[in-house]
Amino acid sequence: MHYLDRNMTGLLTAKTSRALLRIGTTKIIIFFVLVFAYYIPSADAALNLVPAHLLKWPETGSDYAILVDKSAQKVFVFQRDNLSKPVKVYRCSTGENSGPKSRKNDKKTPEGVYFFTKSFVKRDLASTYGIMAFPLDYPNQLDKKQGRRGYGIWFHGTDEVLKPRDTNGCIVLENRDIEDLASYIRLRETPVIINAKMDLVPYKRLREESTNLEKLIETWARAWEKKDIDQYINIYSQQFSARGMDCDHWKAYKTRLAKKYGKIEVDIDNIQLFKANGNVLAKFDQTYRTAGFESRGEKRLYLAKNSDRWRIVGEFFSEFKAKKKVPLQEVKNFVDAWEKAWEHKDLRTYISFYDKRFRASGMDLRAWEKYKATLNKKYRAIKIEISQMKVVNQSGKSAEVHFRQSYKADAYHDLGMKKLLLVKEANNWKIRKETWCPLSEKTGP
Repeated sequence: MHYLDRNMTGLLTAKTSRALLRIGTTKIIIFFVLVFAYYIPSADAALNLVPAHLLKWPETGSDYAILVDKSAQKVFVFQRDNLSKPVKVYRCSTGENSGPKSRKNDKKTPEGVYFFTKSFVKRDLASTYGIMAFPLDYPNQLDKKQGRRGYGIWFHGTDEVLKPRDTNGCIVLENRDIEDLASYIRLRETPVIINAKMDLVPYKRLREESTNLEKLIETWARAWEKKDIDQYINIYSQQFSARGMDCDHWKAYKTRLAKKYGKIEVDIDNIQLFKANGNVLAKFDQTYRTAGFESRGEKRLYLAKNSDRWRIVGEFFSEFKAKKKVPLQEVKNFVDAWEKAWEHKDLRTYISFYDKRFRASGMDLRAWEKYKATLNKKYRAIKIEISQMKVVNQSGKSAEVHFRQSYKADAYHDLGMKKLLLVKEANNWKIRKETWCPLSEKTGP
C-alpha cells in the first residue's frame, strides 16, 4: 500500500454479487473478512515499508531528503525521523524522454543522488522558470566518470499548466509547490534522489543494508590505517578509476604511500548513505593524519554491487576551506547557562538549549523533557559541577564538547564524562546529542 494506490475495482462481478445474496448474510460477512484480510496488508506491514534509497542520515545537516519518482511524476519529501510516510507529496513534470540523462539536449532527467547548489527567485529568472528555481549539481562526479554530459538541471516552478513528462530534463513543479518545497531545502546539504521509480522495502532490510555498508566503510578505513593494502584494495571494483588511475595503478599508488609514511590515522564522521540507480553514495567528513601532514575534507565513495558485494567504483575528495574556529568562551558560556538552568530546575529554559532533533538514551526531545520533569519532582536540590572541558571537531556549524561532570541530587551522586554535540542554527547553539559515561559507582538510594 504505502503511498501507492491499490485498485480493487472489478473484485466482485455482478454475477458474483447475485450469488452472494443467495448464500445468506453471515456467509457474506465471512467472505468480505477474507477478502480484506487478503487484499489489505496489516497496518504494521504498511508502516514498515520505507524508501530503499535513504540508508543513513548524518547527525548534522538537513532534516529532509527529496525523492523524485519519474514513473509517478511526483516529488516526495521525507523527514529523517519518520521514513514510513512522506511529509509532503507534490506533482511534477520530468524529461520528455525516459531513462537517465546521458548527453546534452536528450530531453532526459538524470537519475542519481544530487544536491542543490544555488537558489533563484522570480526577479532573477526568465518567465520559463516560474517564481523560484534551484539548480542541481548535475553532472556529479559519478556522472562524469560514466561519461554523462549535459548541464542546467534545475528544480523550478512554472506559470503554465503542469503537464507530465513535458520538460527538457528539469524537474518542474507548480509555483505554489516549489515555493512550499523551498522551506525544506538547505543548499549543498539536502539530498535529492532521482529514480525511474521509488523502491519501498521493509525497515528491517533498510537497517541491515545500512549496517553492512557502514561496516564495509569502517573496514576500508581501518585497512588504510593498518596499511593492509590487499584488504584495502579488495573493497575496490575492477571497474574503479580515480585521478586518472585504474584499480591496479591505484593499488600501486597506495603501496608507495604506505612505504613512504609511518603511522597513518584515518577518522571518518558525519557519514550519510543514499542509494539511486543501482549505486550508493557514501558521503562523510574525513580527517587524514601522518607525520608532518594533515588534511580534512569531504570524501565521496560511489559503490556498485558486484554479484552480492558492494565495491567502490569511484572516490573523490575535496578539502575543506579553513573555517574560523568557535571561540572557547562562546561555547563555555553556552554550557554554563545550560548547567545553571538544570541546577535551578528551570525546565523551560533548560529544554530551550536542545535541538528539535535531539536524541539521548533512546529518547527524543519530548521524552527527554518528560524524563527531566520527573527528576525535578523527585529531587529537592540538584548540584552540577563541570571540569576539564575541551572542545573538539569544531567547524562553523558544529562542535563537540567533552567534560567531567559531577551530579548530585539529594542523597544521590554520580560522576562521569559527558559529551555534547552542538549545532548552530540561526546563530544559536543547540544540543543535538548527549552521551554520558560513568567514572565511578553511583551512591545513594
